[in-house]
Amino acid sequence: MADTEATNTVAGDVEAAEEAELAELEAQLYGGDEGGSDDPGSGAGVQEVGAAGPPMTKSQMKKKARLGRMLAKRQEQRQREKAAKATKRAEAKERKAAEFATMTDEQKKTMREEKQAKLNAHKEAEKALKERLKASLESGPKVVIDLDWEDKMTENDIRHLVQQLSFSYSANKQVEKPVHMMLTSFKGAVADTANKMISGMENWSITRTPQHYSELLGGTEESRGQLVYLTADSNTELEELDPAKTYIIGGIVDHNRYKGLCEGSARAAGIATARLPIAKHIQLASRAVLTVNHVFQILVEWYARRDWAAVLDAVLPMRKRAEYAQQVKDEQQRKDKAGDKGTGRGAHSKDKGGAASGEQPAANAAAEEGAAGTTTESAGAAEAGAENGGAAAGGAADAVPVAAEAGEDGKNEGEEARGLKRKAEAEPALTEG
Repeated sequence: MADTEATNTVAGDVEAAEEAELAELEAQLYGGDEGGSDDPGSGAGVQEVGAAGPPMTKSQMKKKARLGRMLAKRQEQRQREKAAKATKRAEAKERKAAEFATMTDEQKKTMREEKQAKLNAHKEAEKALKERLKASLESGPKVVIDLDWEDKMTENDIRHLVQQLSFSYSANKQVEKPVHMMLTSFKGAVADTANKMISGMENWSITRTPQHYSELLGGTEESRGQLVYLTADSNTELEELDPAKTYIIGGIVDHNRYKGLCEGSARAAGIATARLPIAKHIQLASRAVLTVNHVFQILVEWYARRDWAAVLDAVLPMRKRAEYAQQVKDEQQRKDKAGDKGTGRGAHSKDKGGAASGEQPAANAAAEEGAAGTTTESAGAAEAGAENGGAAAGGAADAVPVAAEAGEDGKNEGEEARGLKRKAEAEPALTEG
C-alpha cells in the first residue's frame, strides 16, 4: 500500500511538472490571451507552420518543437493507458465469467446476495453523505472560494482552476463533518468551463452565486469583521480556525505572477487577512503558495482533526517540501559527479593508452634493439643490432619528443655495440677461440 501511494505521488509530481512546463511554453510562444486551448496538453490553438504572422525566432522555433514533442508524448501515454485499462477490464470480465461458470447454484445465490448487500451499503453511504452535505449548508463553517479573477487567467489556467474546484468538493465529501462550500463570482468563462468539464455539478450540495463575496457576506461593518481572506502574503498567522468566521480562498491560478494580489484586494475592501501556519510545522522549498484545493482541504481536515501538524503532513505534496527538494538536488549532483568521473576515466585511459602505444613501444624497441647489439655471438649480428638500435632511437626521438631519453639510451647502446665490433675485429683469435 505504501509503495502504491509513493508511486502515485511520484506520478502526480511528474504530471504536475509537465503541466506547468506545457503552460509556460504555450505562454512564451503564444502569449497569455492568444492561442489558448480547450484542453490543456491537446495542442489546440498551436499555430500552423504556414500560418500568417511574424516569423518565429530560432528560440521560438526550438520551443515550439519541444512543445510538439511533449504533446505527442502525452498523447501516446494517454493511448497506452487507455489500452491498458481496456485490456485489464476485458481480463477481469473473462476471469469472472470463468469463475461463475464453475460455481454451483448455491454459490451463485450467495454471490448475488453479497453483491446486493454491497449495493445496499453503498446506497446507504450515499444517502448519509447527502444528509451531511445538506446539514453543512445550514450549520457548517463557511469556506468561500473567490472566483472574481477571470481577467488574470488564461483559458488553461481557468481549466486548471475548475479541476481544483472538483478536487475541493471531493475533499469535502471525505470528512465526517463537511464545511459549507461557497463559490462566489461564479459566472463568465469560469462558470461556462465548470459546467462543461464537471458532469452533474448542478447536483453539488454547495452555494453557487454570481455575486461577489463582499456583496453576499460583507454588507455591514459587523459582517465584514467576520470575514478572513487567506493569503500567503499576510502578516497575520492563524493559530486556529473560528467556526463563526468565514474564510475566503482566492480562486486563481496564476503561477505566482501576481504576488500580493489577493492581500491587496482584501485590504482595499477592509477585510482582515491571515496565512496558514505552515512554516511552524513544515519547511517548504519555496513560498507558501498552494493550490486552491490544497488550501481548502487543509481547512476541511483541520475542522475534523484540529491538529495543524497532522493535517499539513497529510495534505501537502512532497514536491512542495524542502527536504524532498534537497533530496532531488543531492541525487542530481550525485548523477552529475558520476558522469564526470566516467568522463575522467575515459580521458585518463585514452591518455594512458596513447603513451603505451606511442612512447613506450618506441622506448622498448630502442632498448631491445640496443640490447641485441651487445651480443658477441656474431660480428654481423652486432653490426645489424647497432644500426637497428640507432634507427629505432632516432625514429622515436623524431616522432615522439617525450621519448627523447629512450632515444638517447638507444644511441648510447649502439655506440657500445660498435665498440664491441671494433674490438672483435682487432682480436679475431680470441673471439674464435
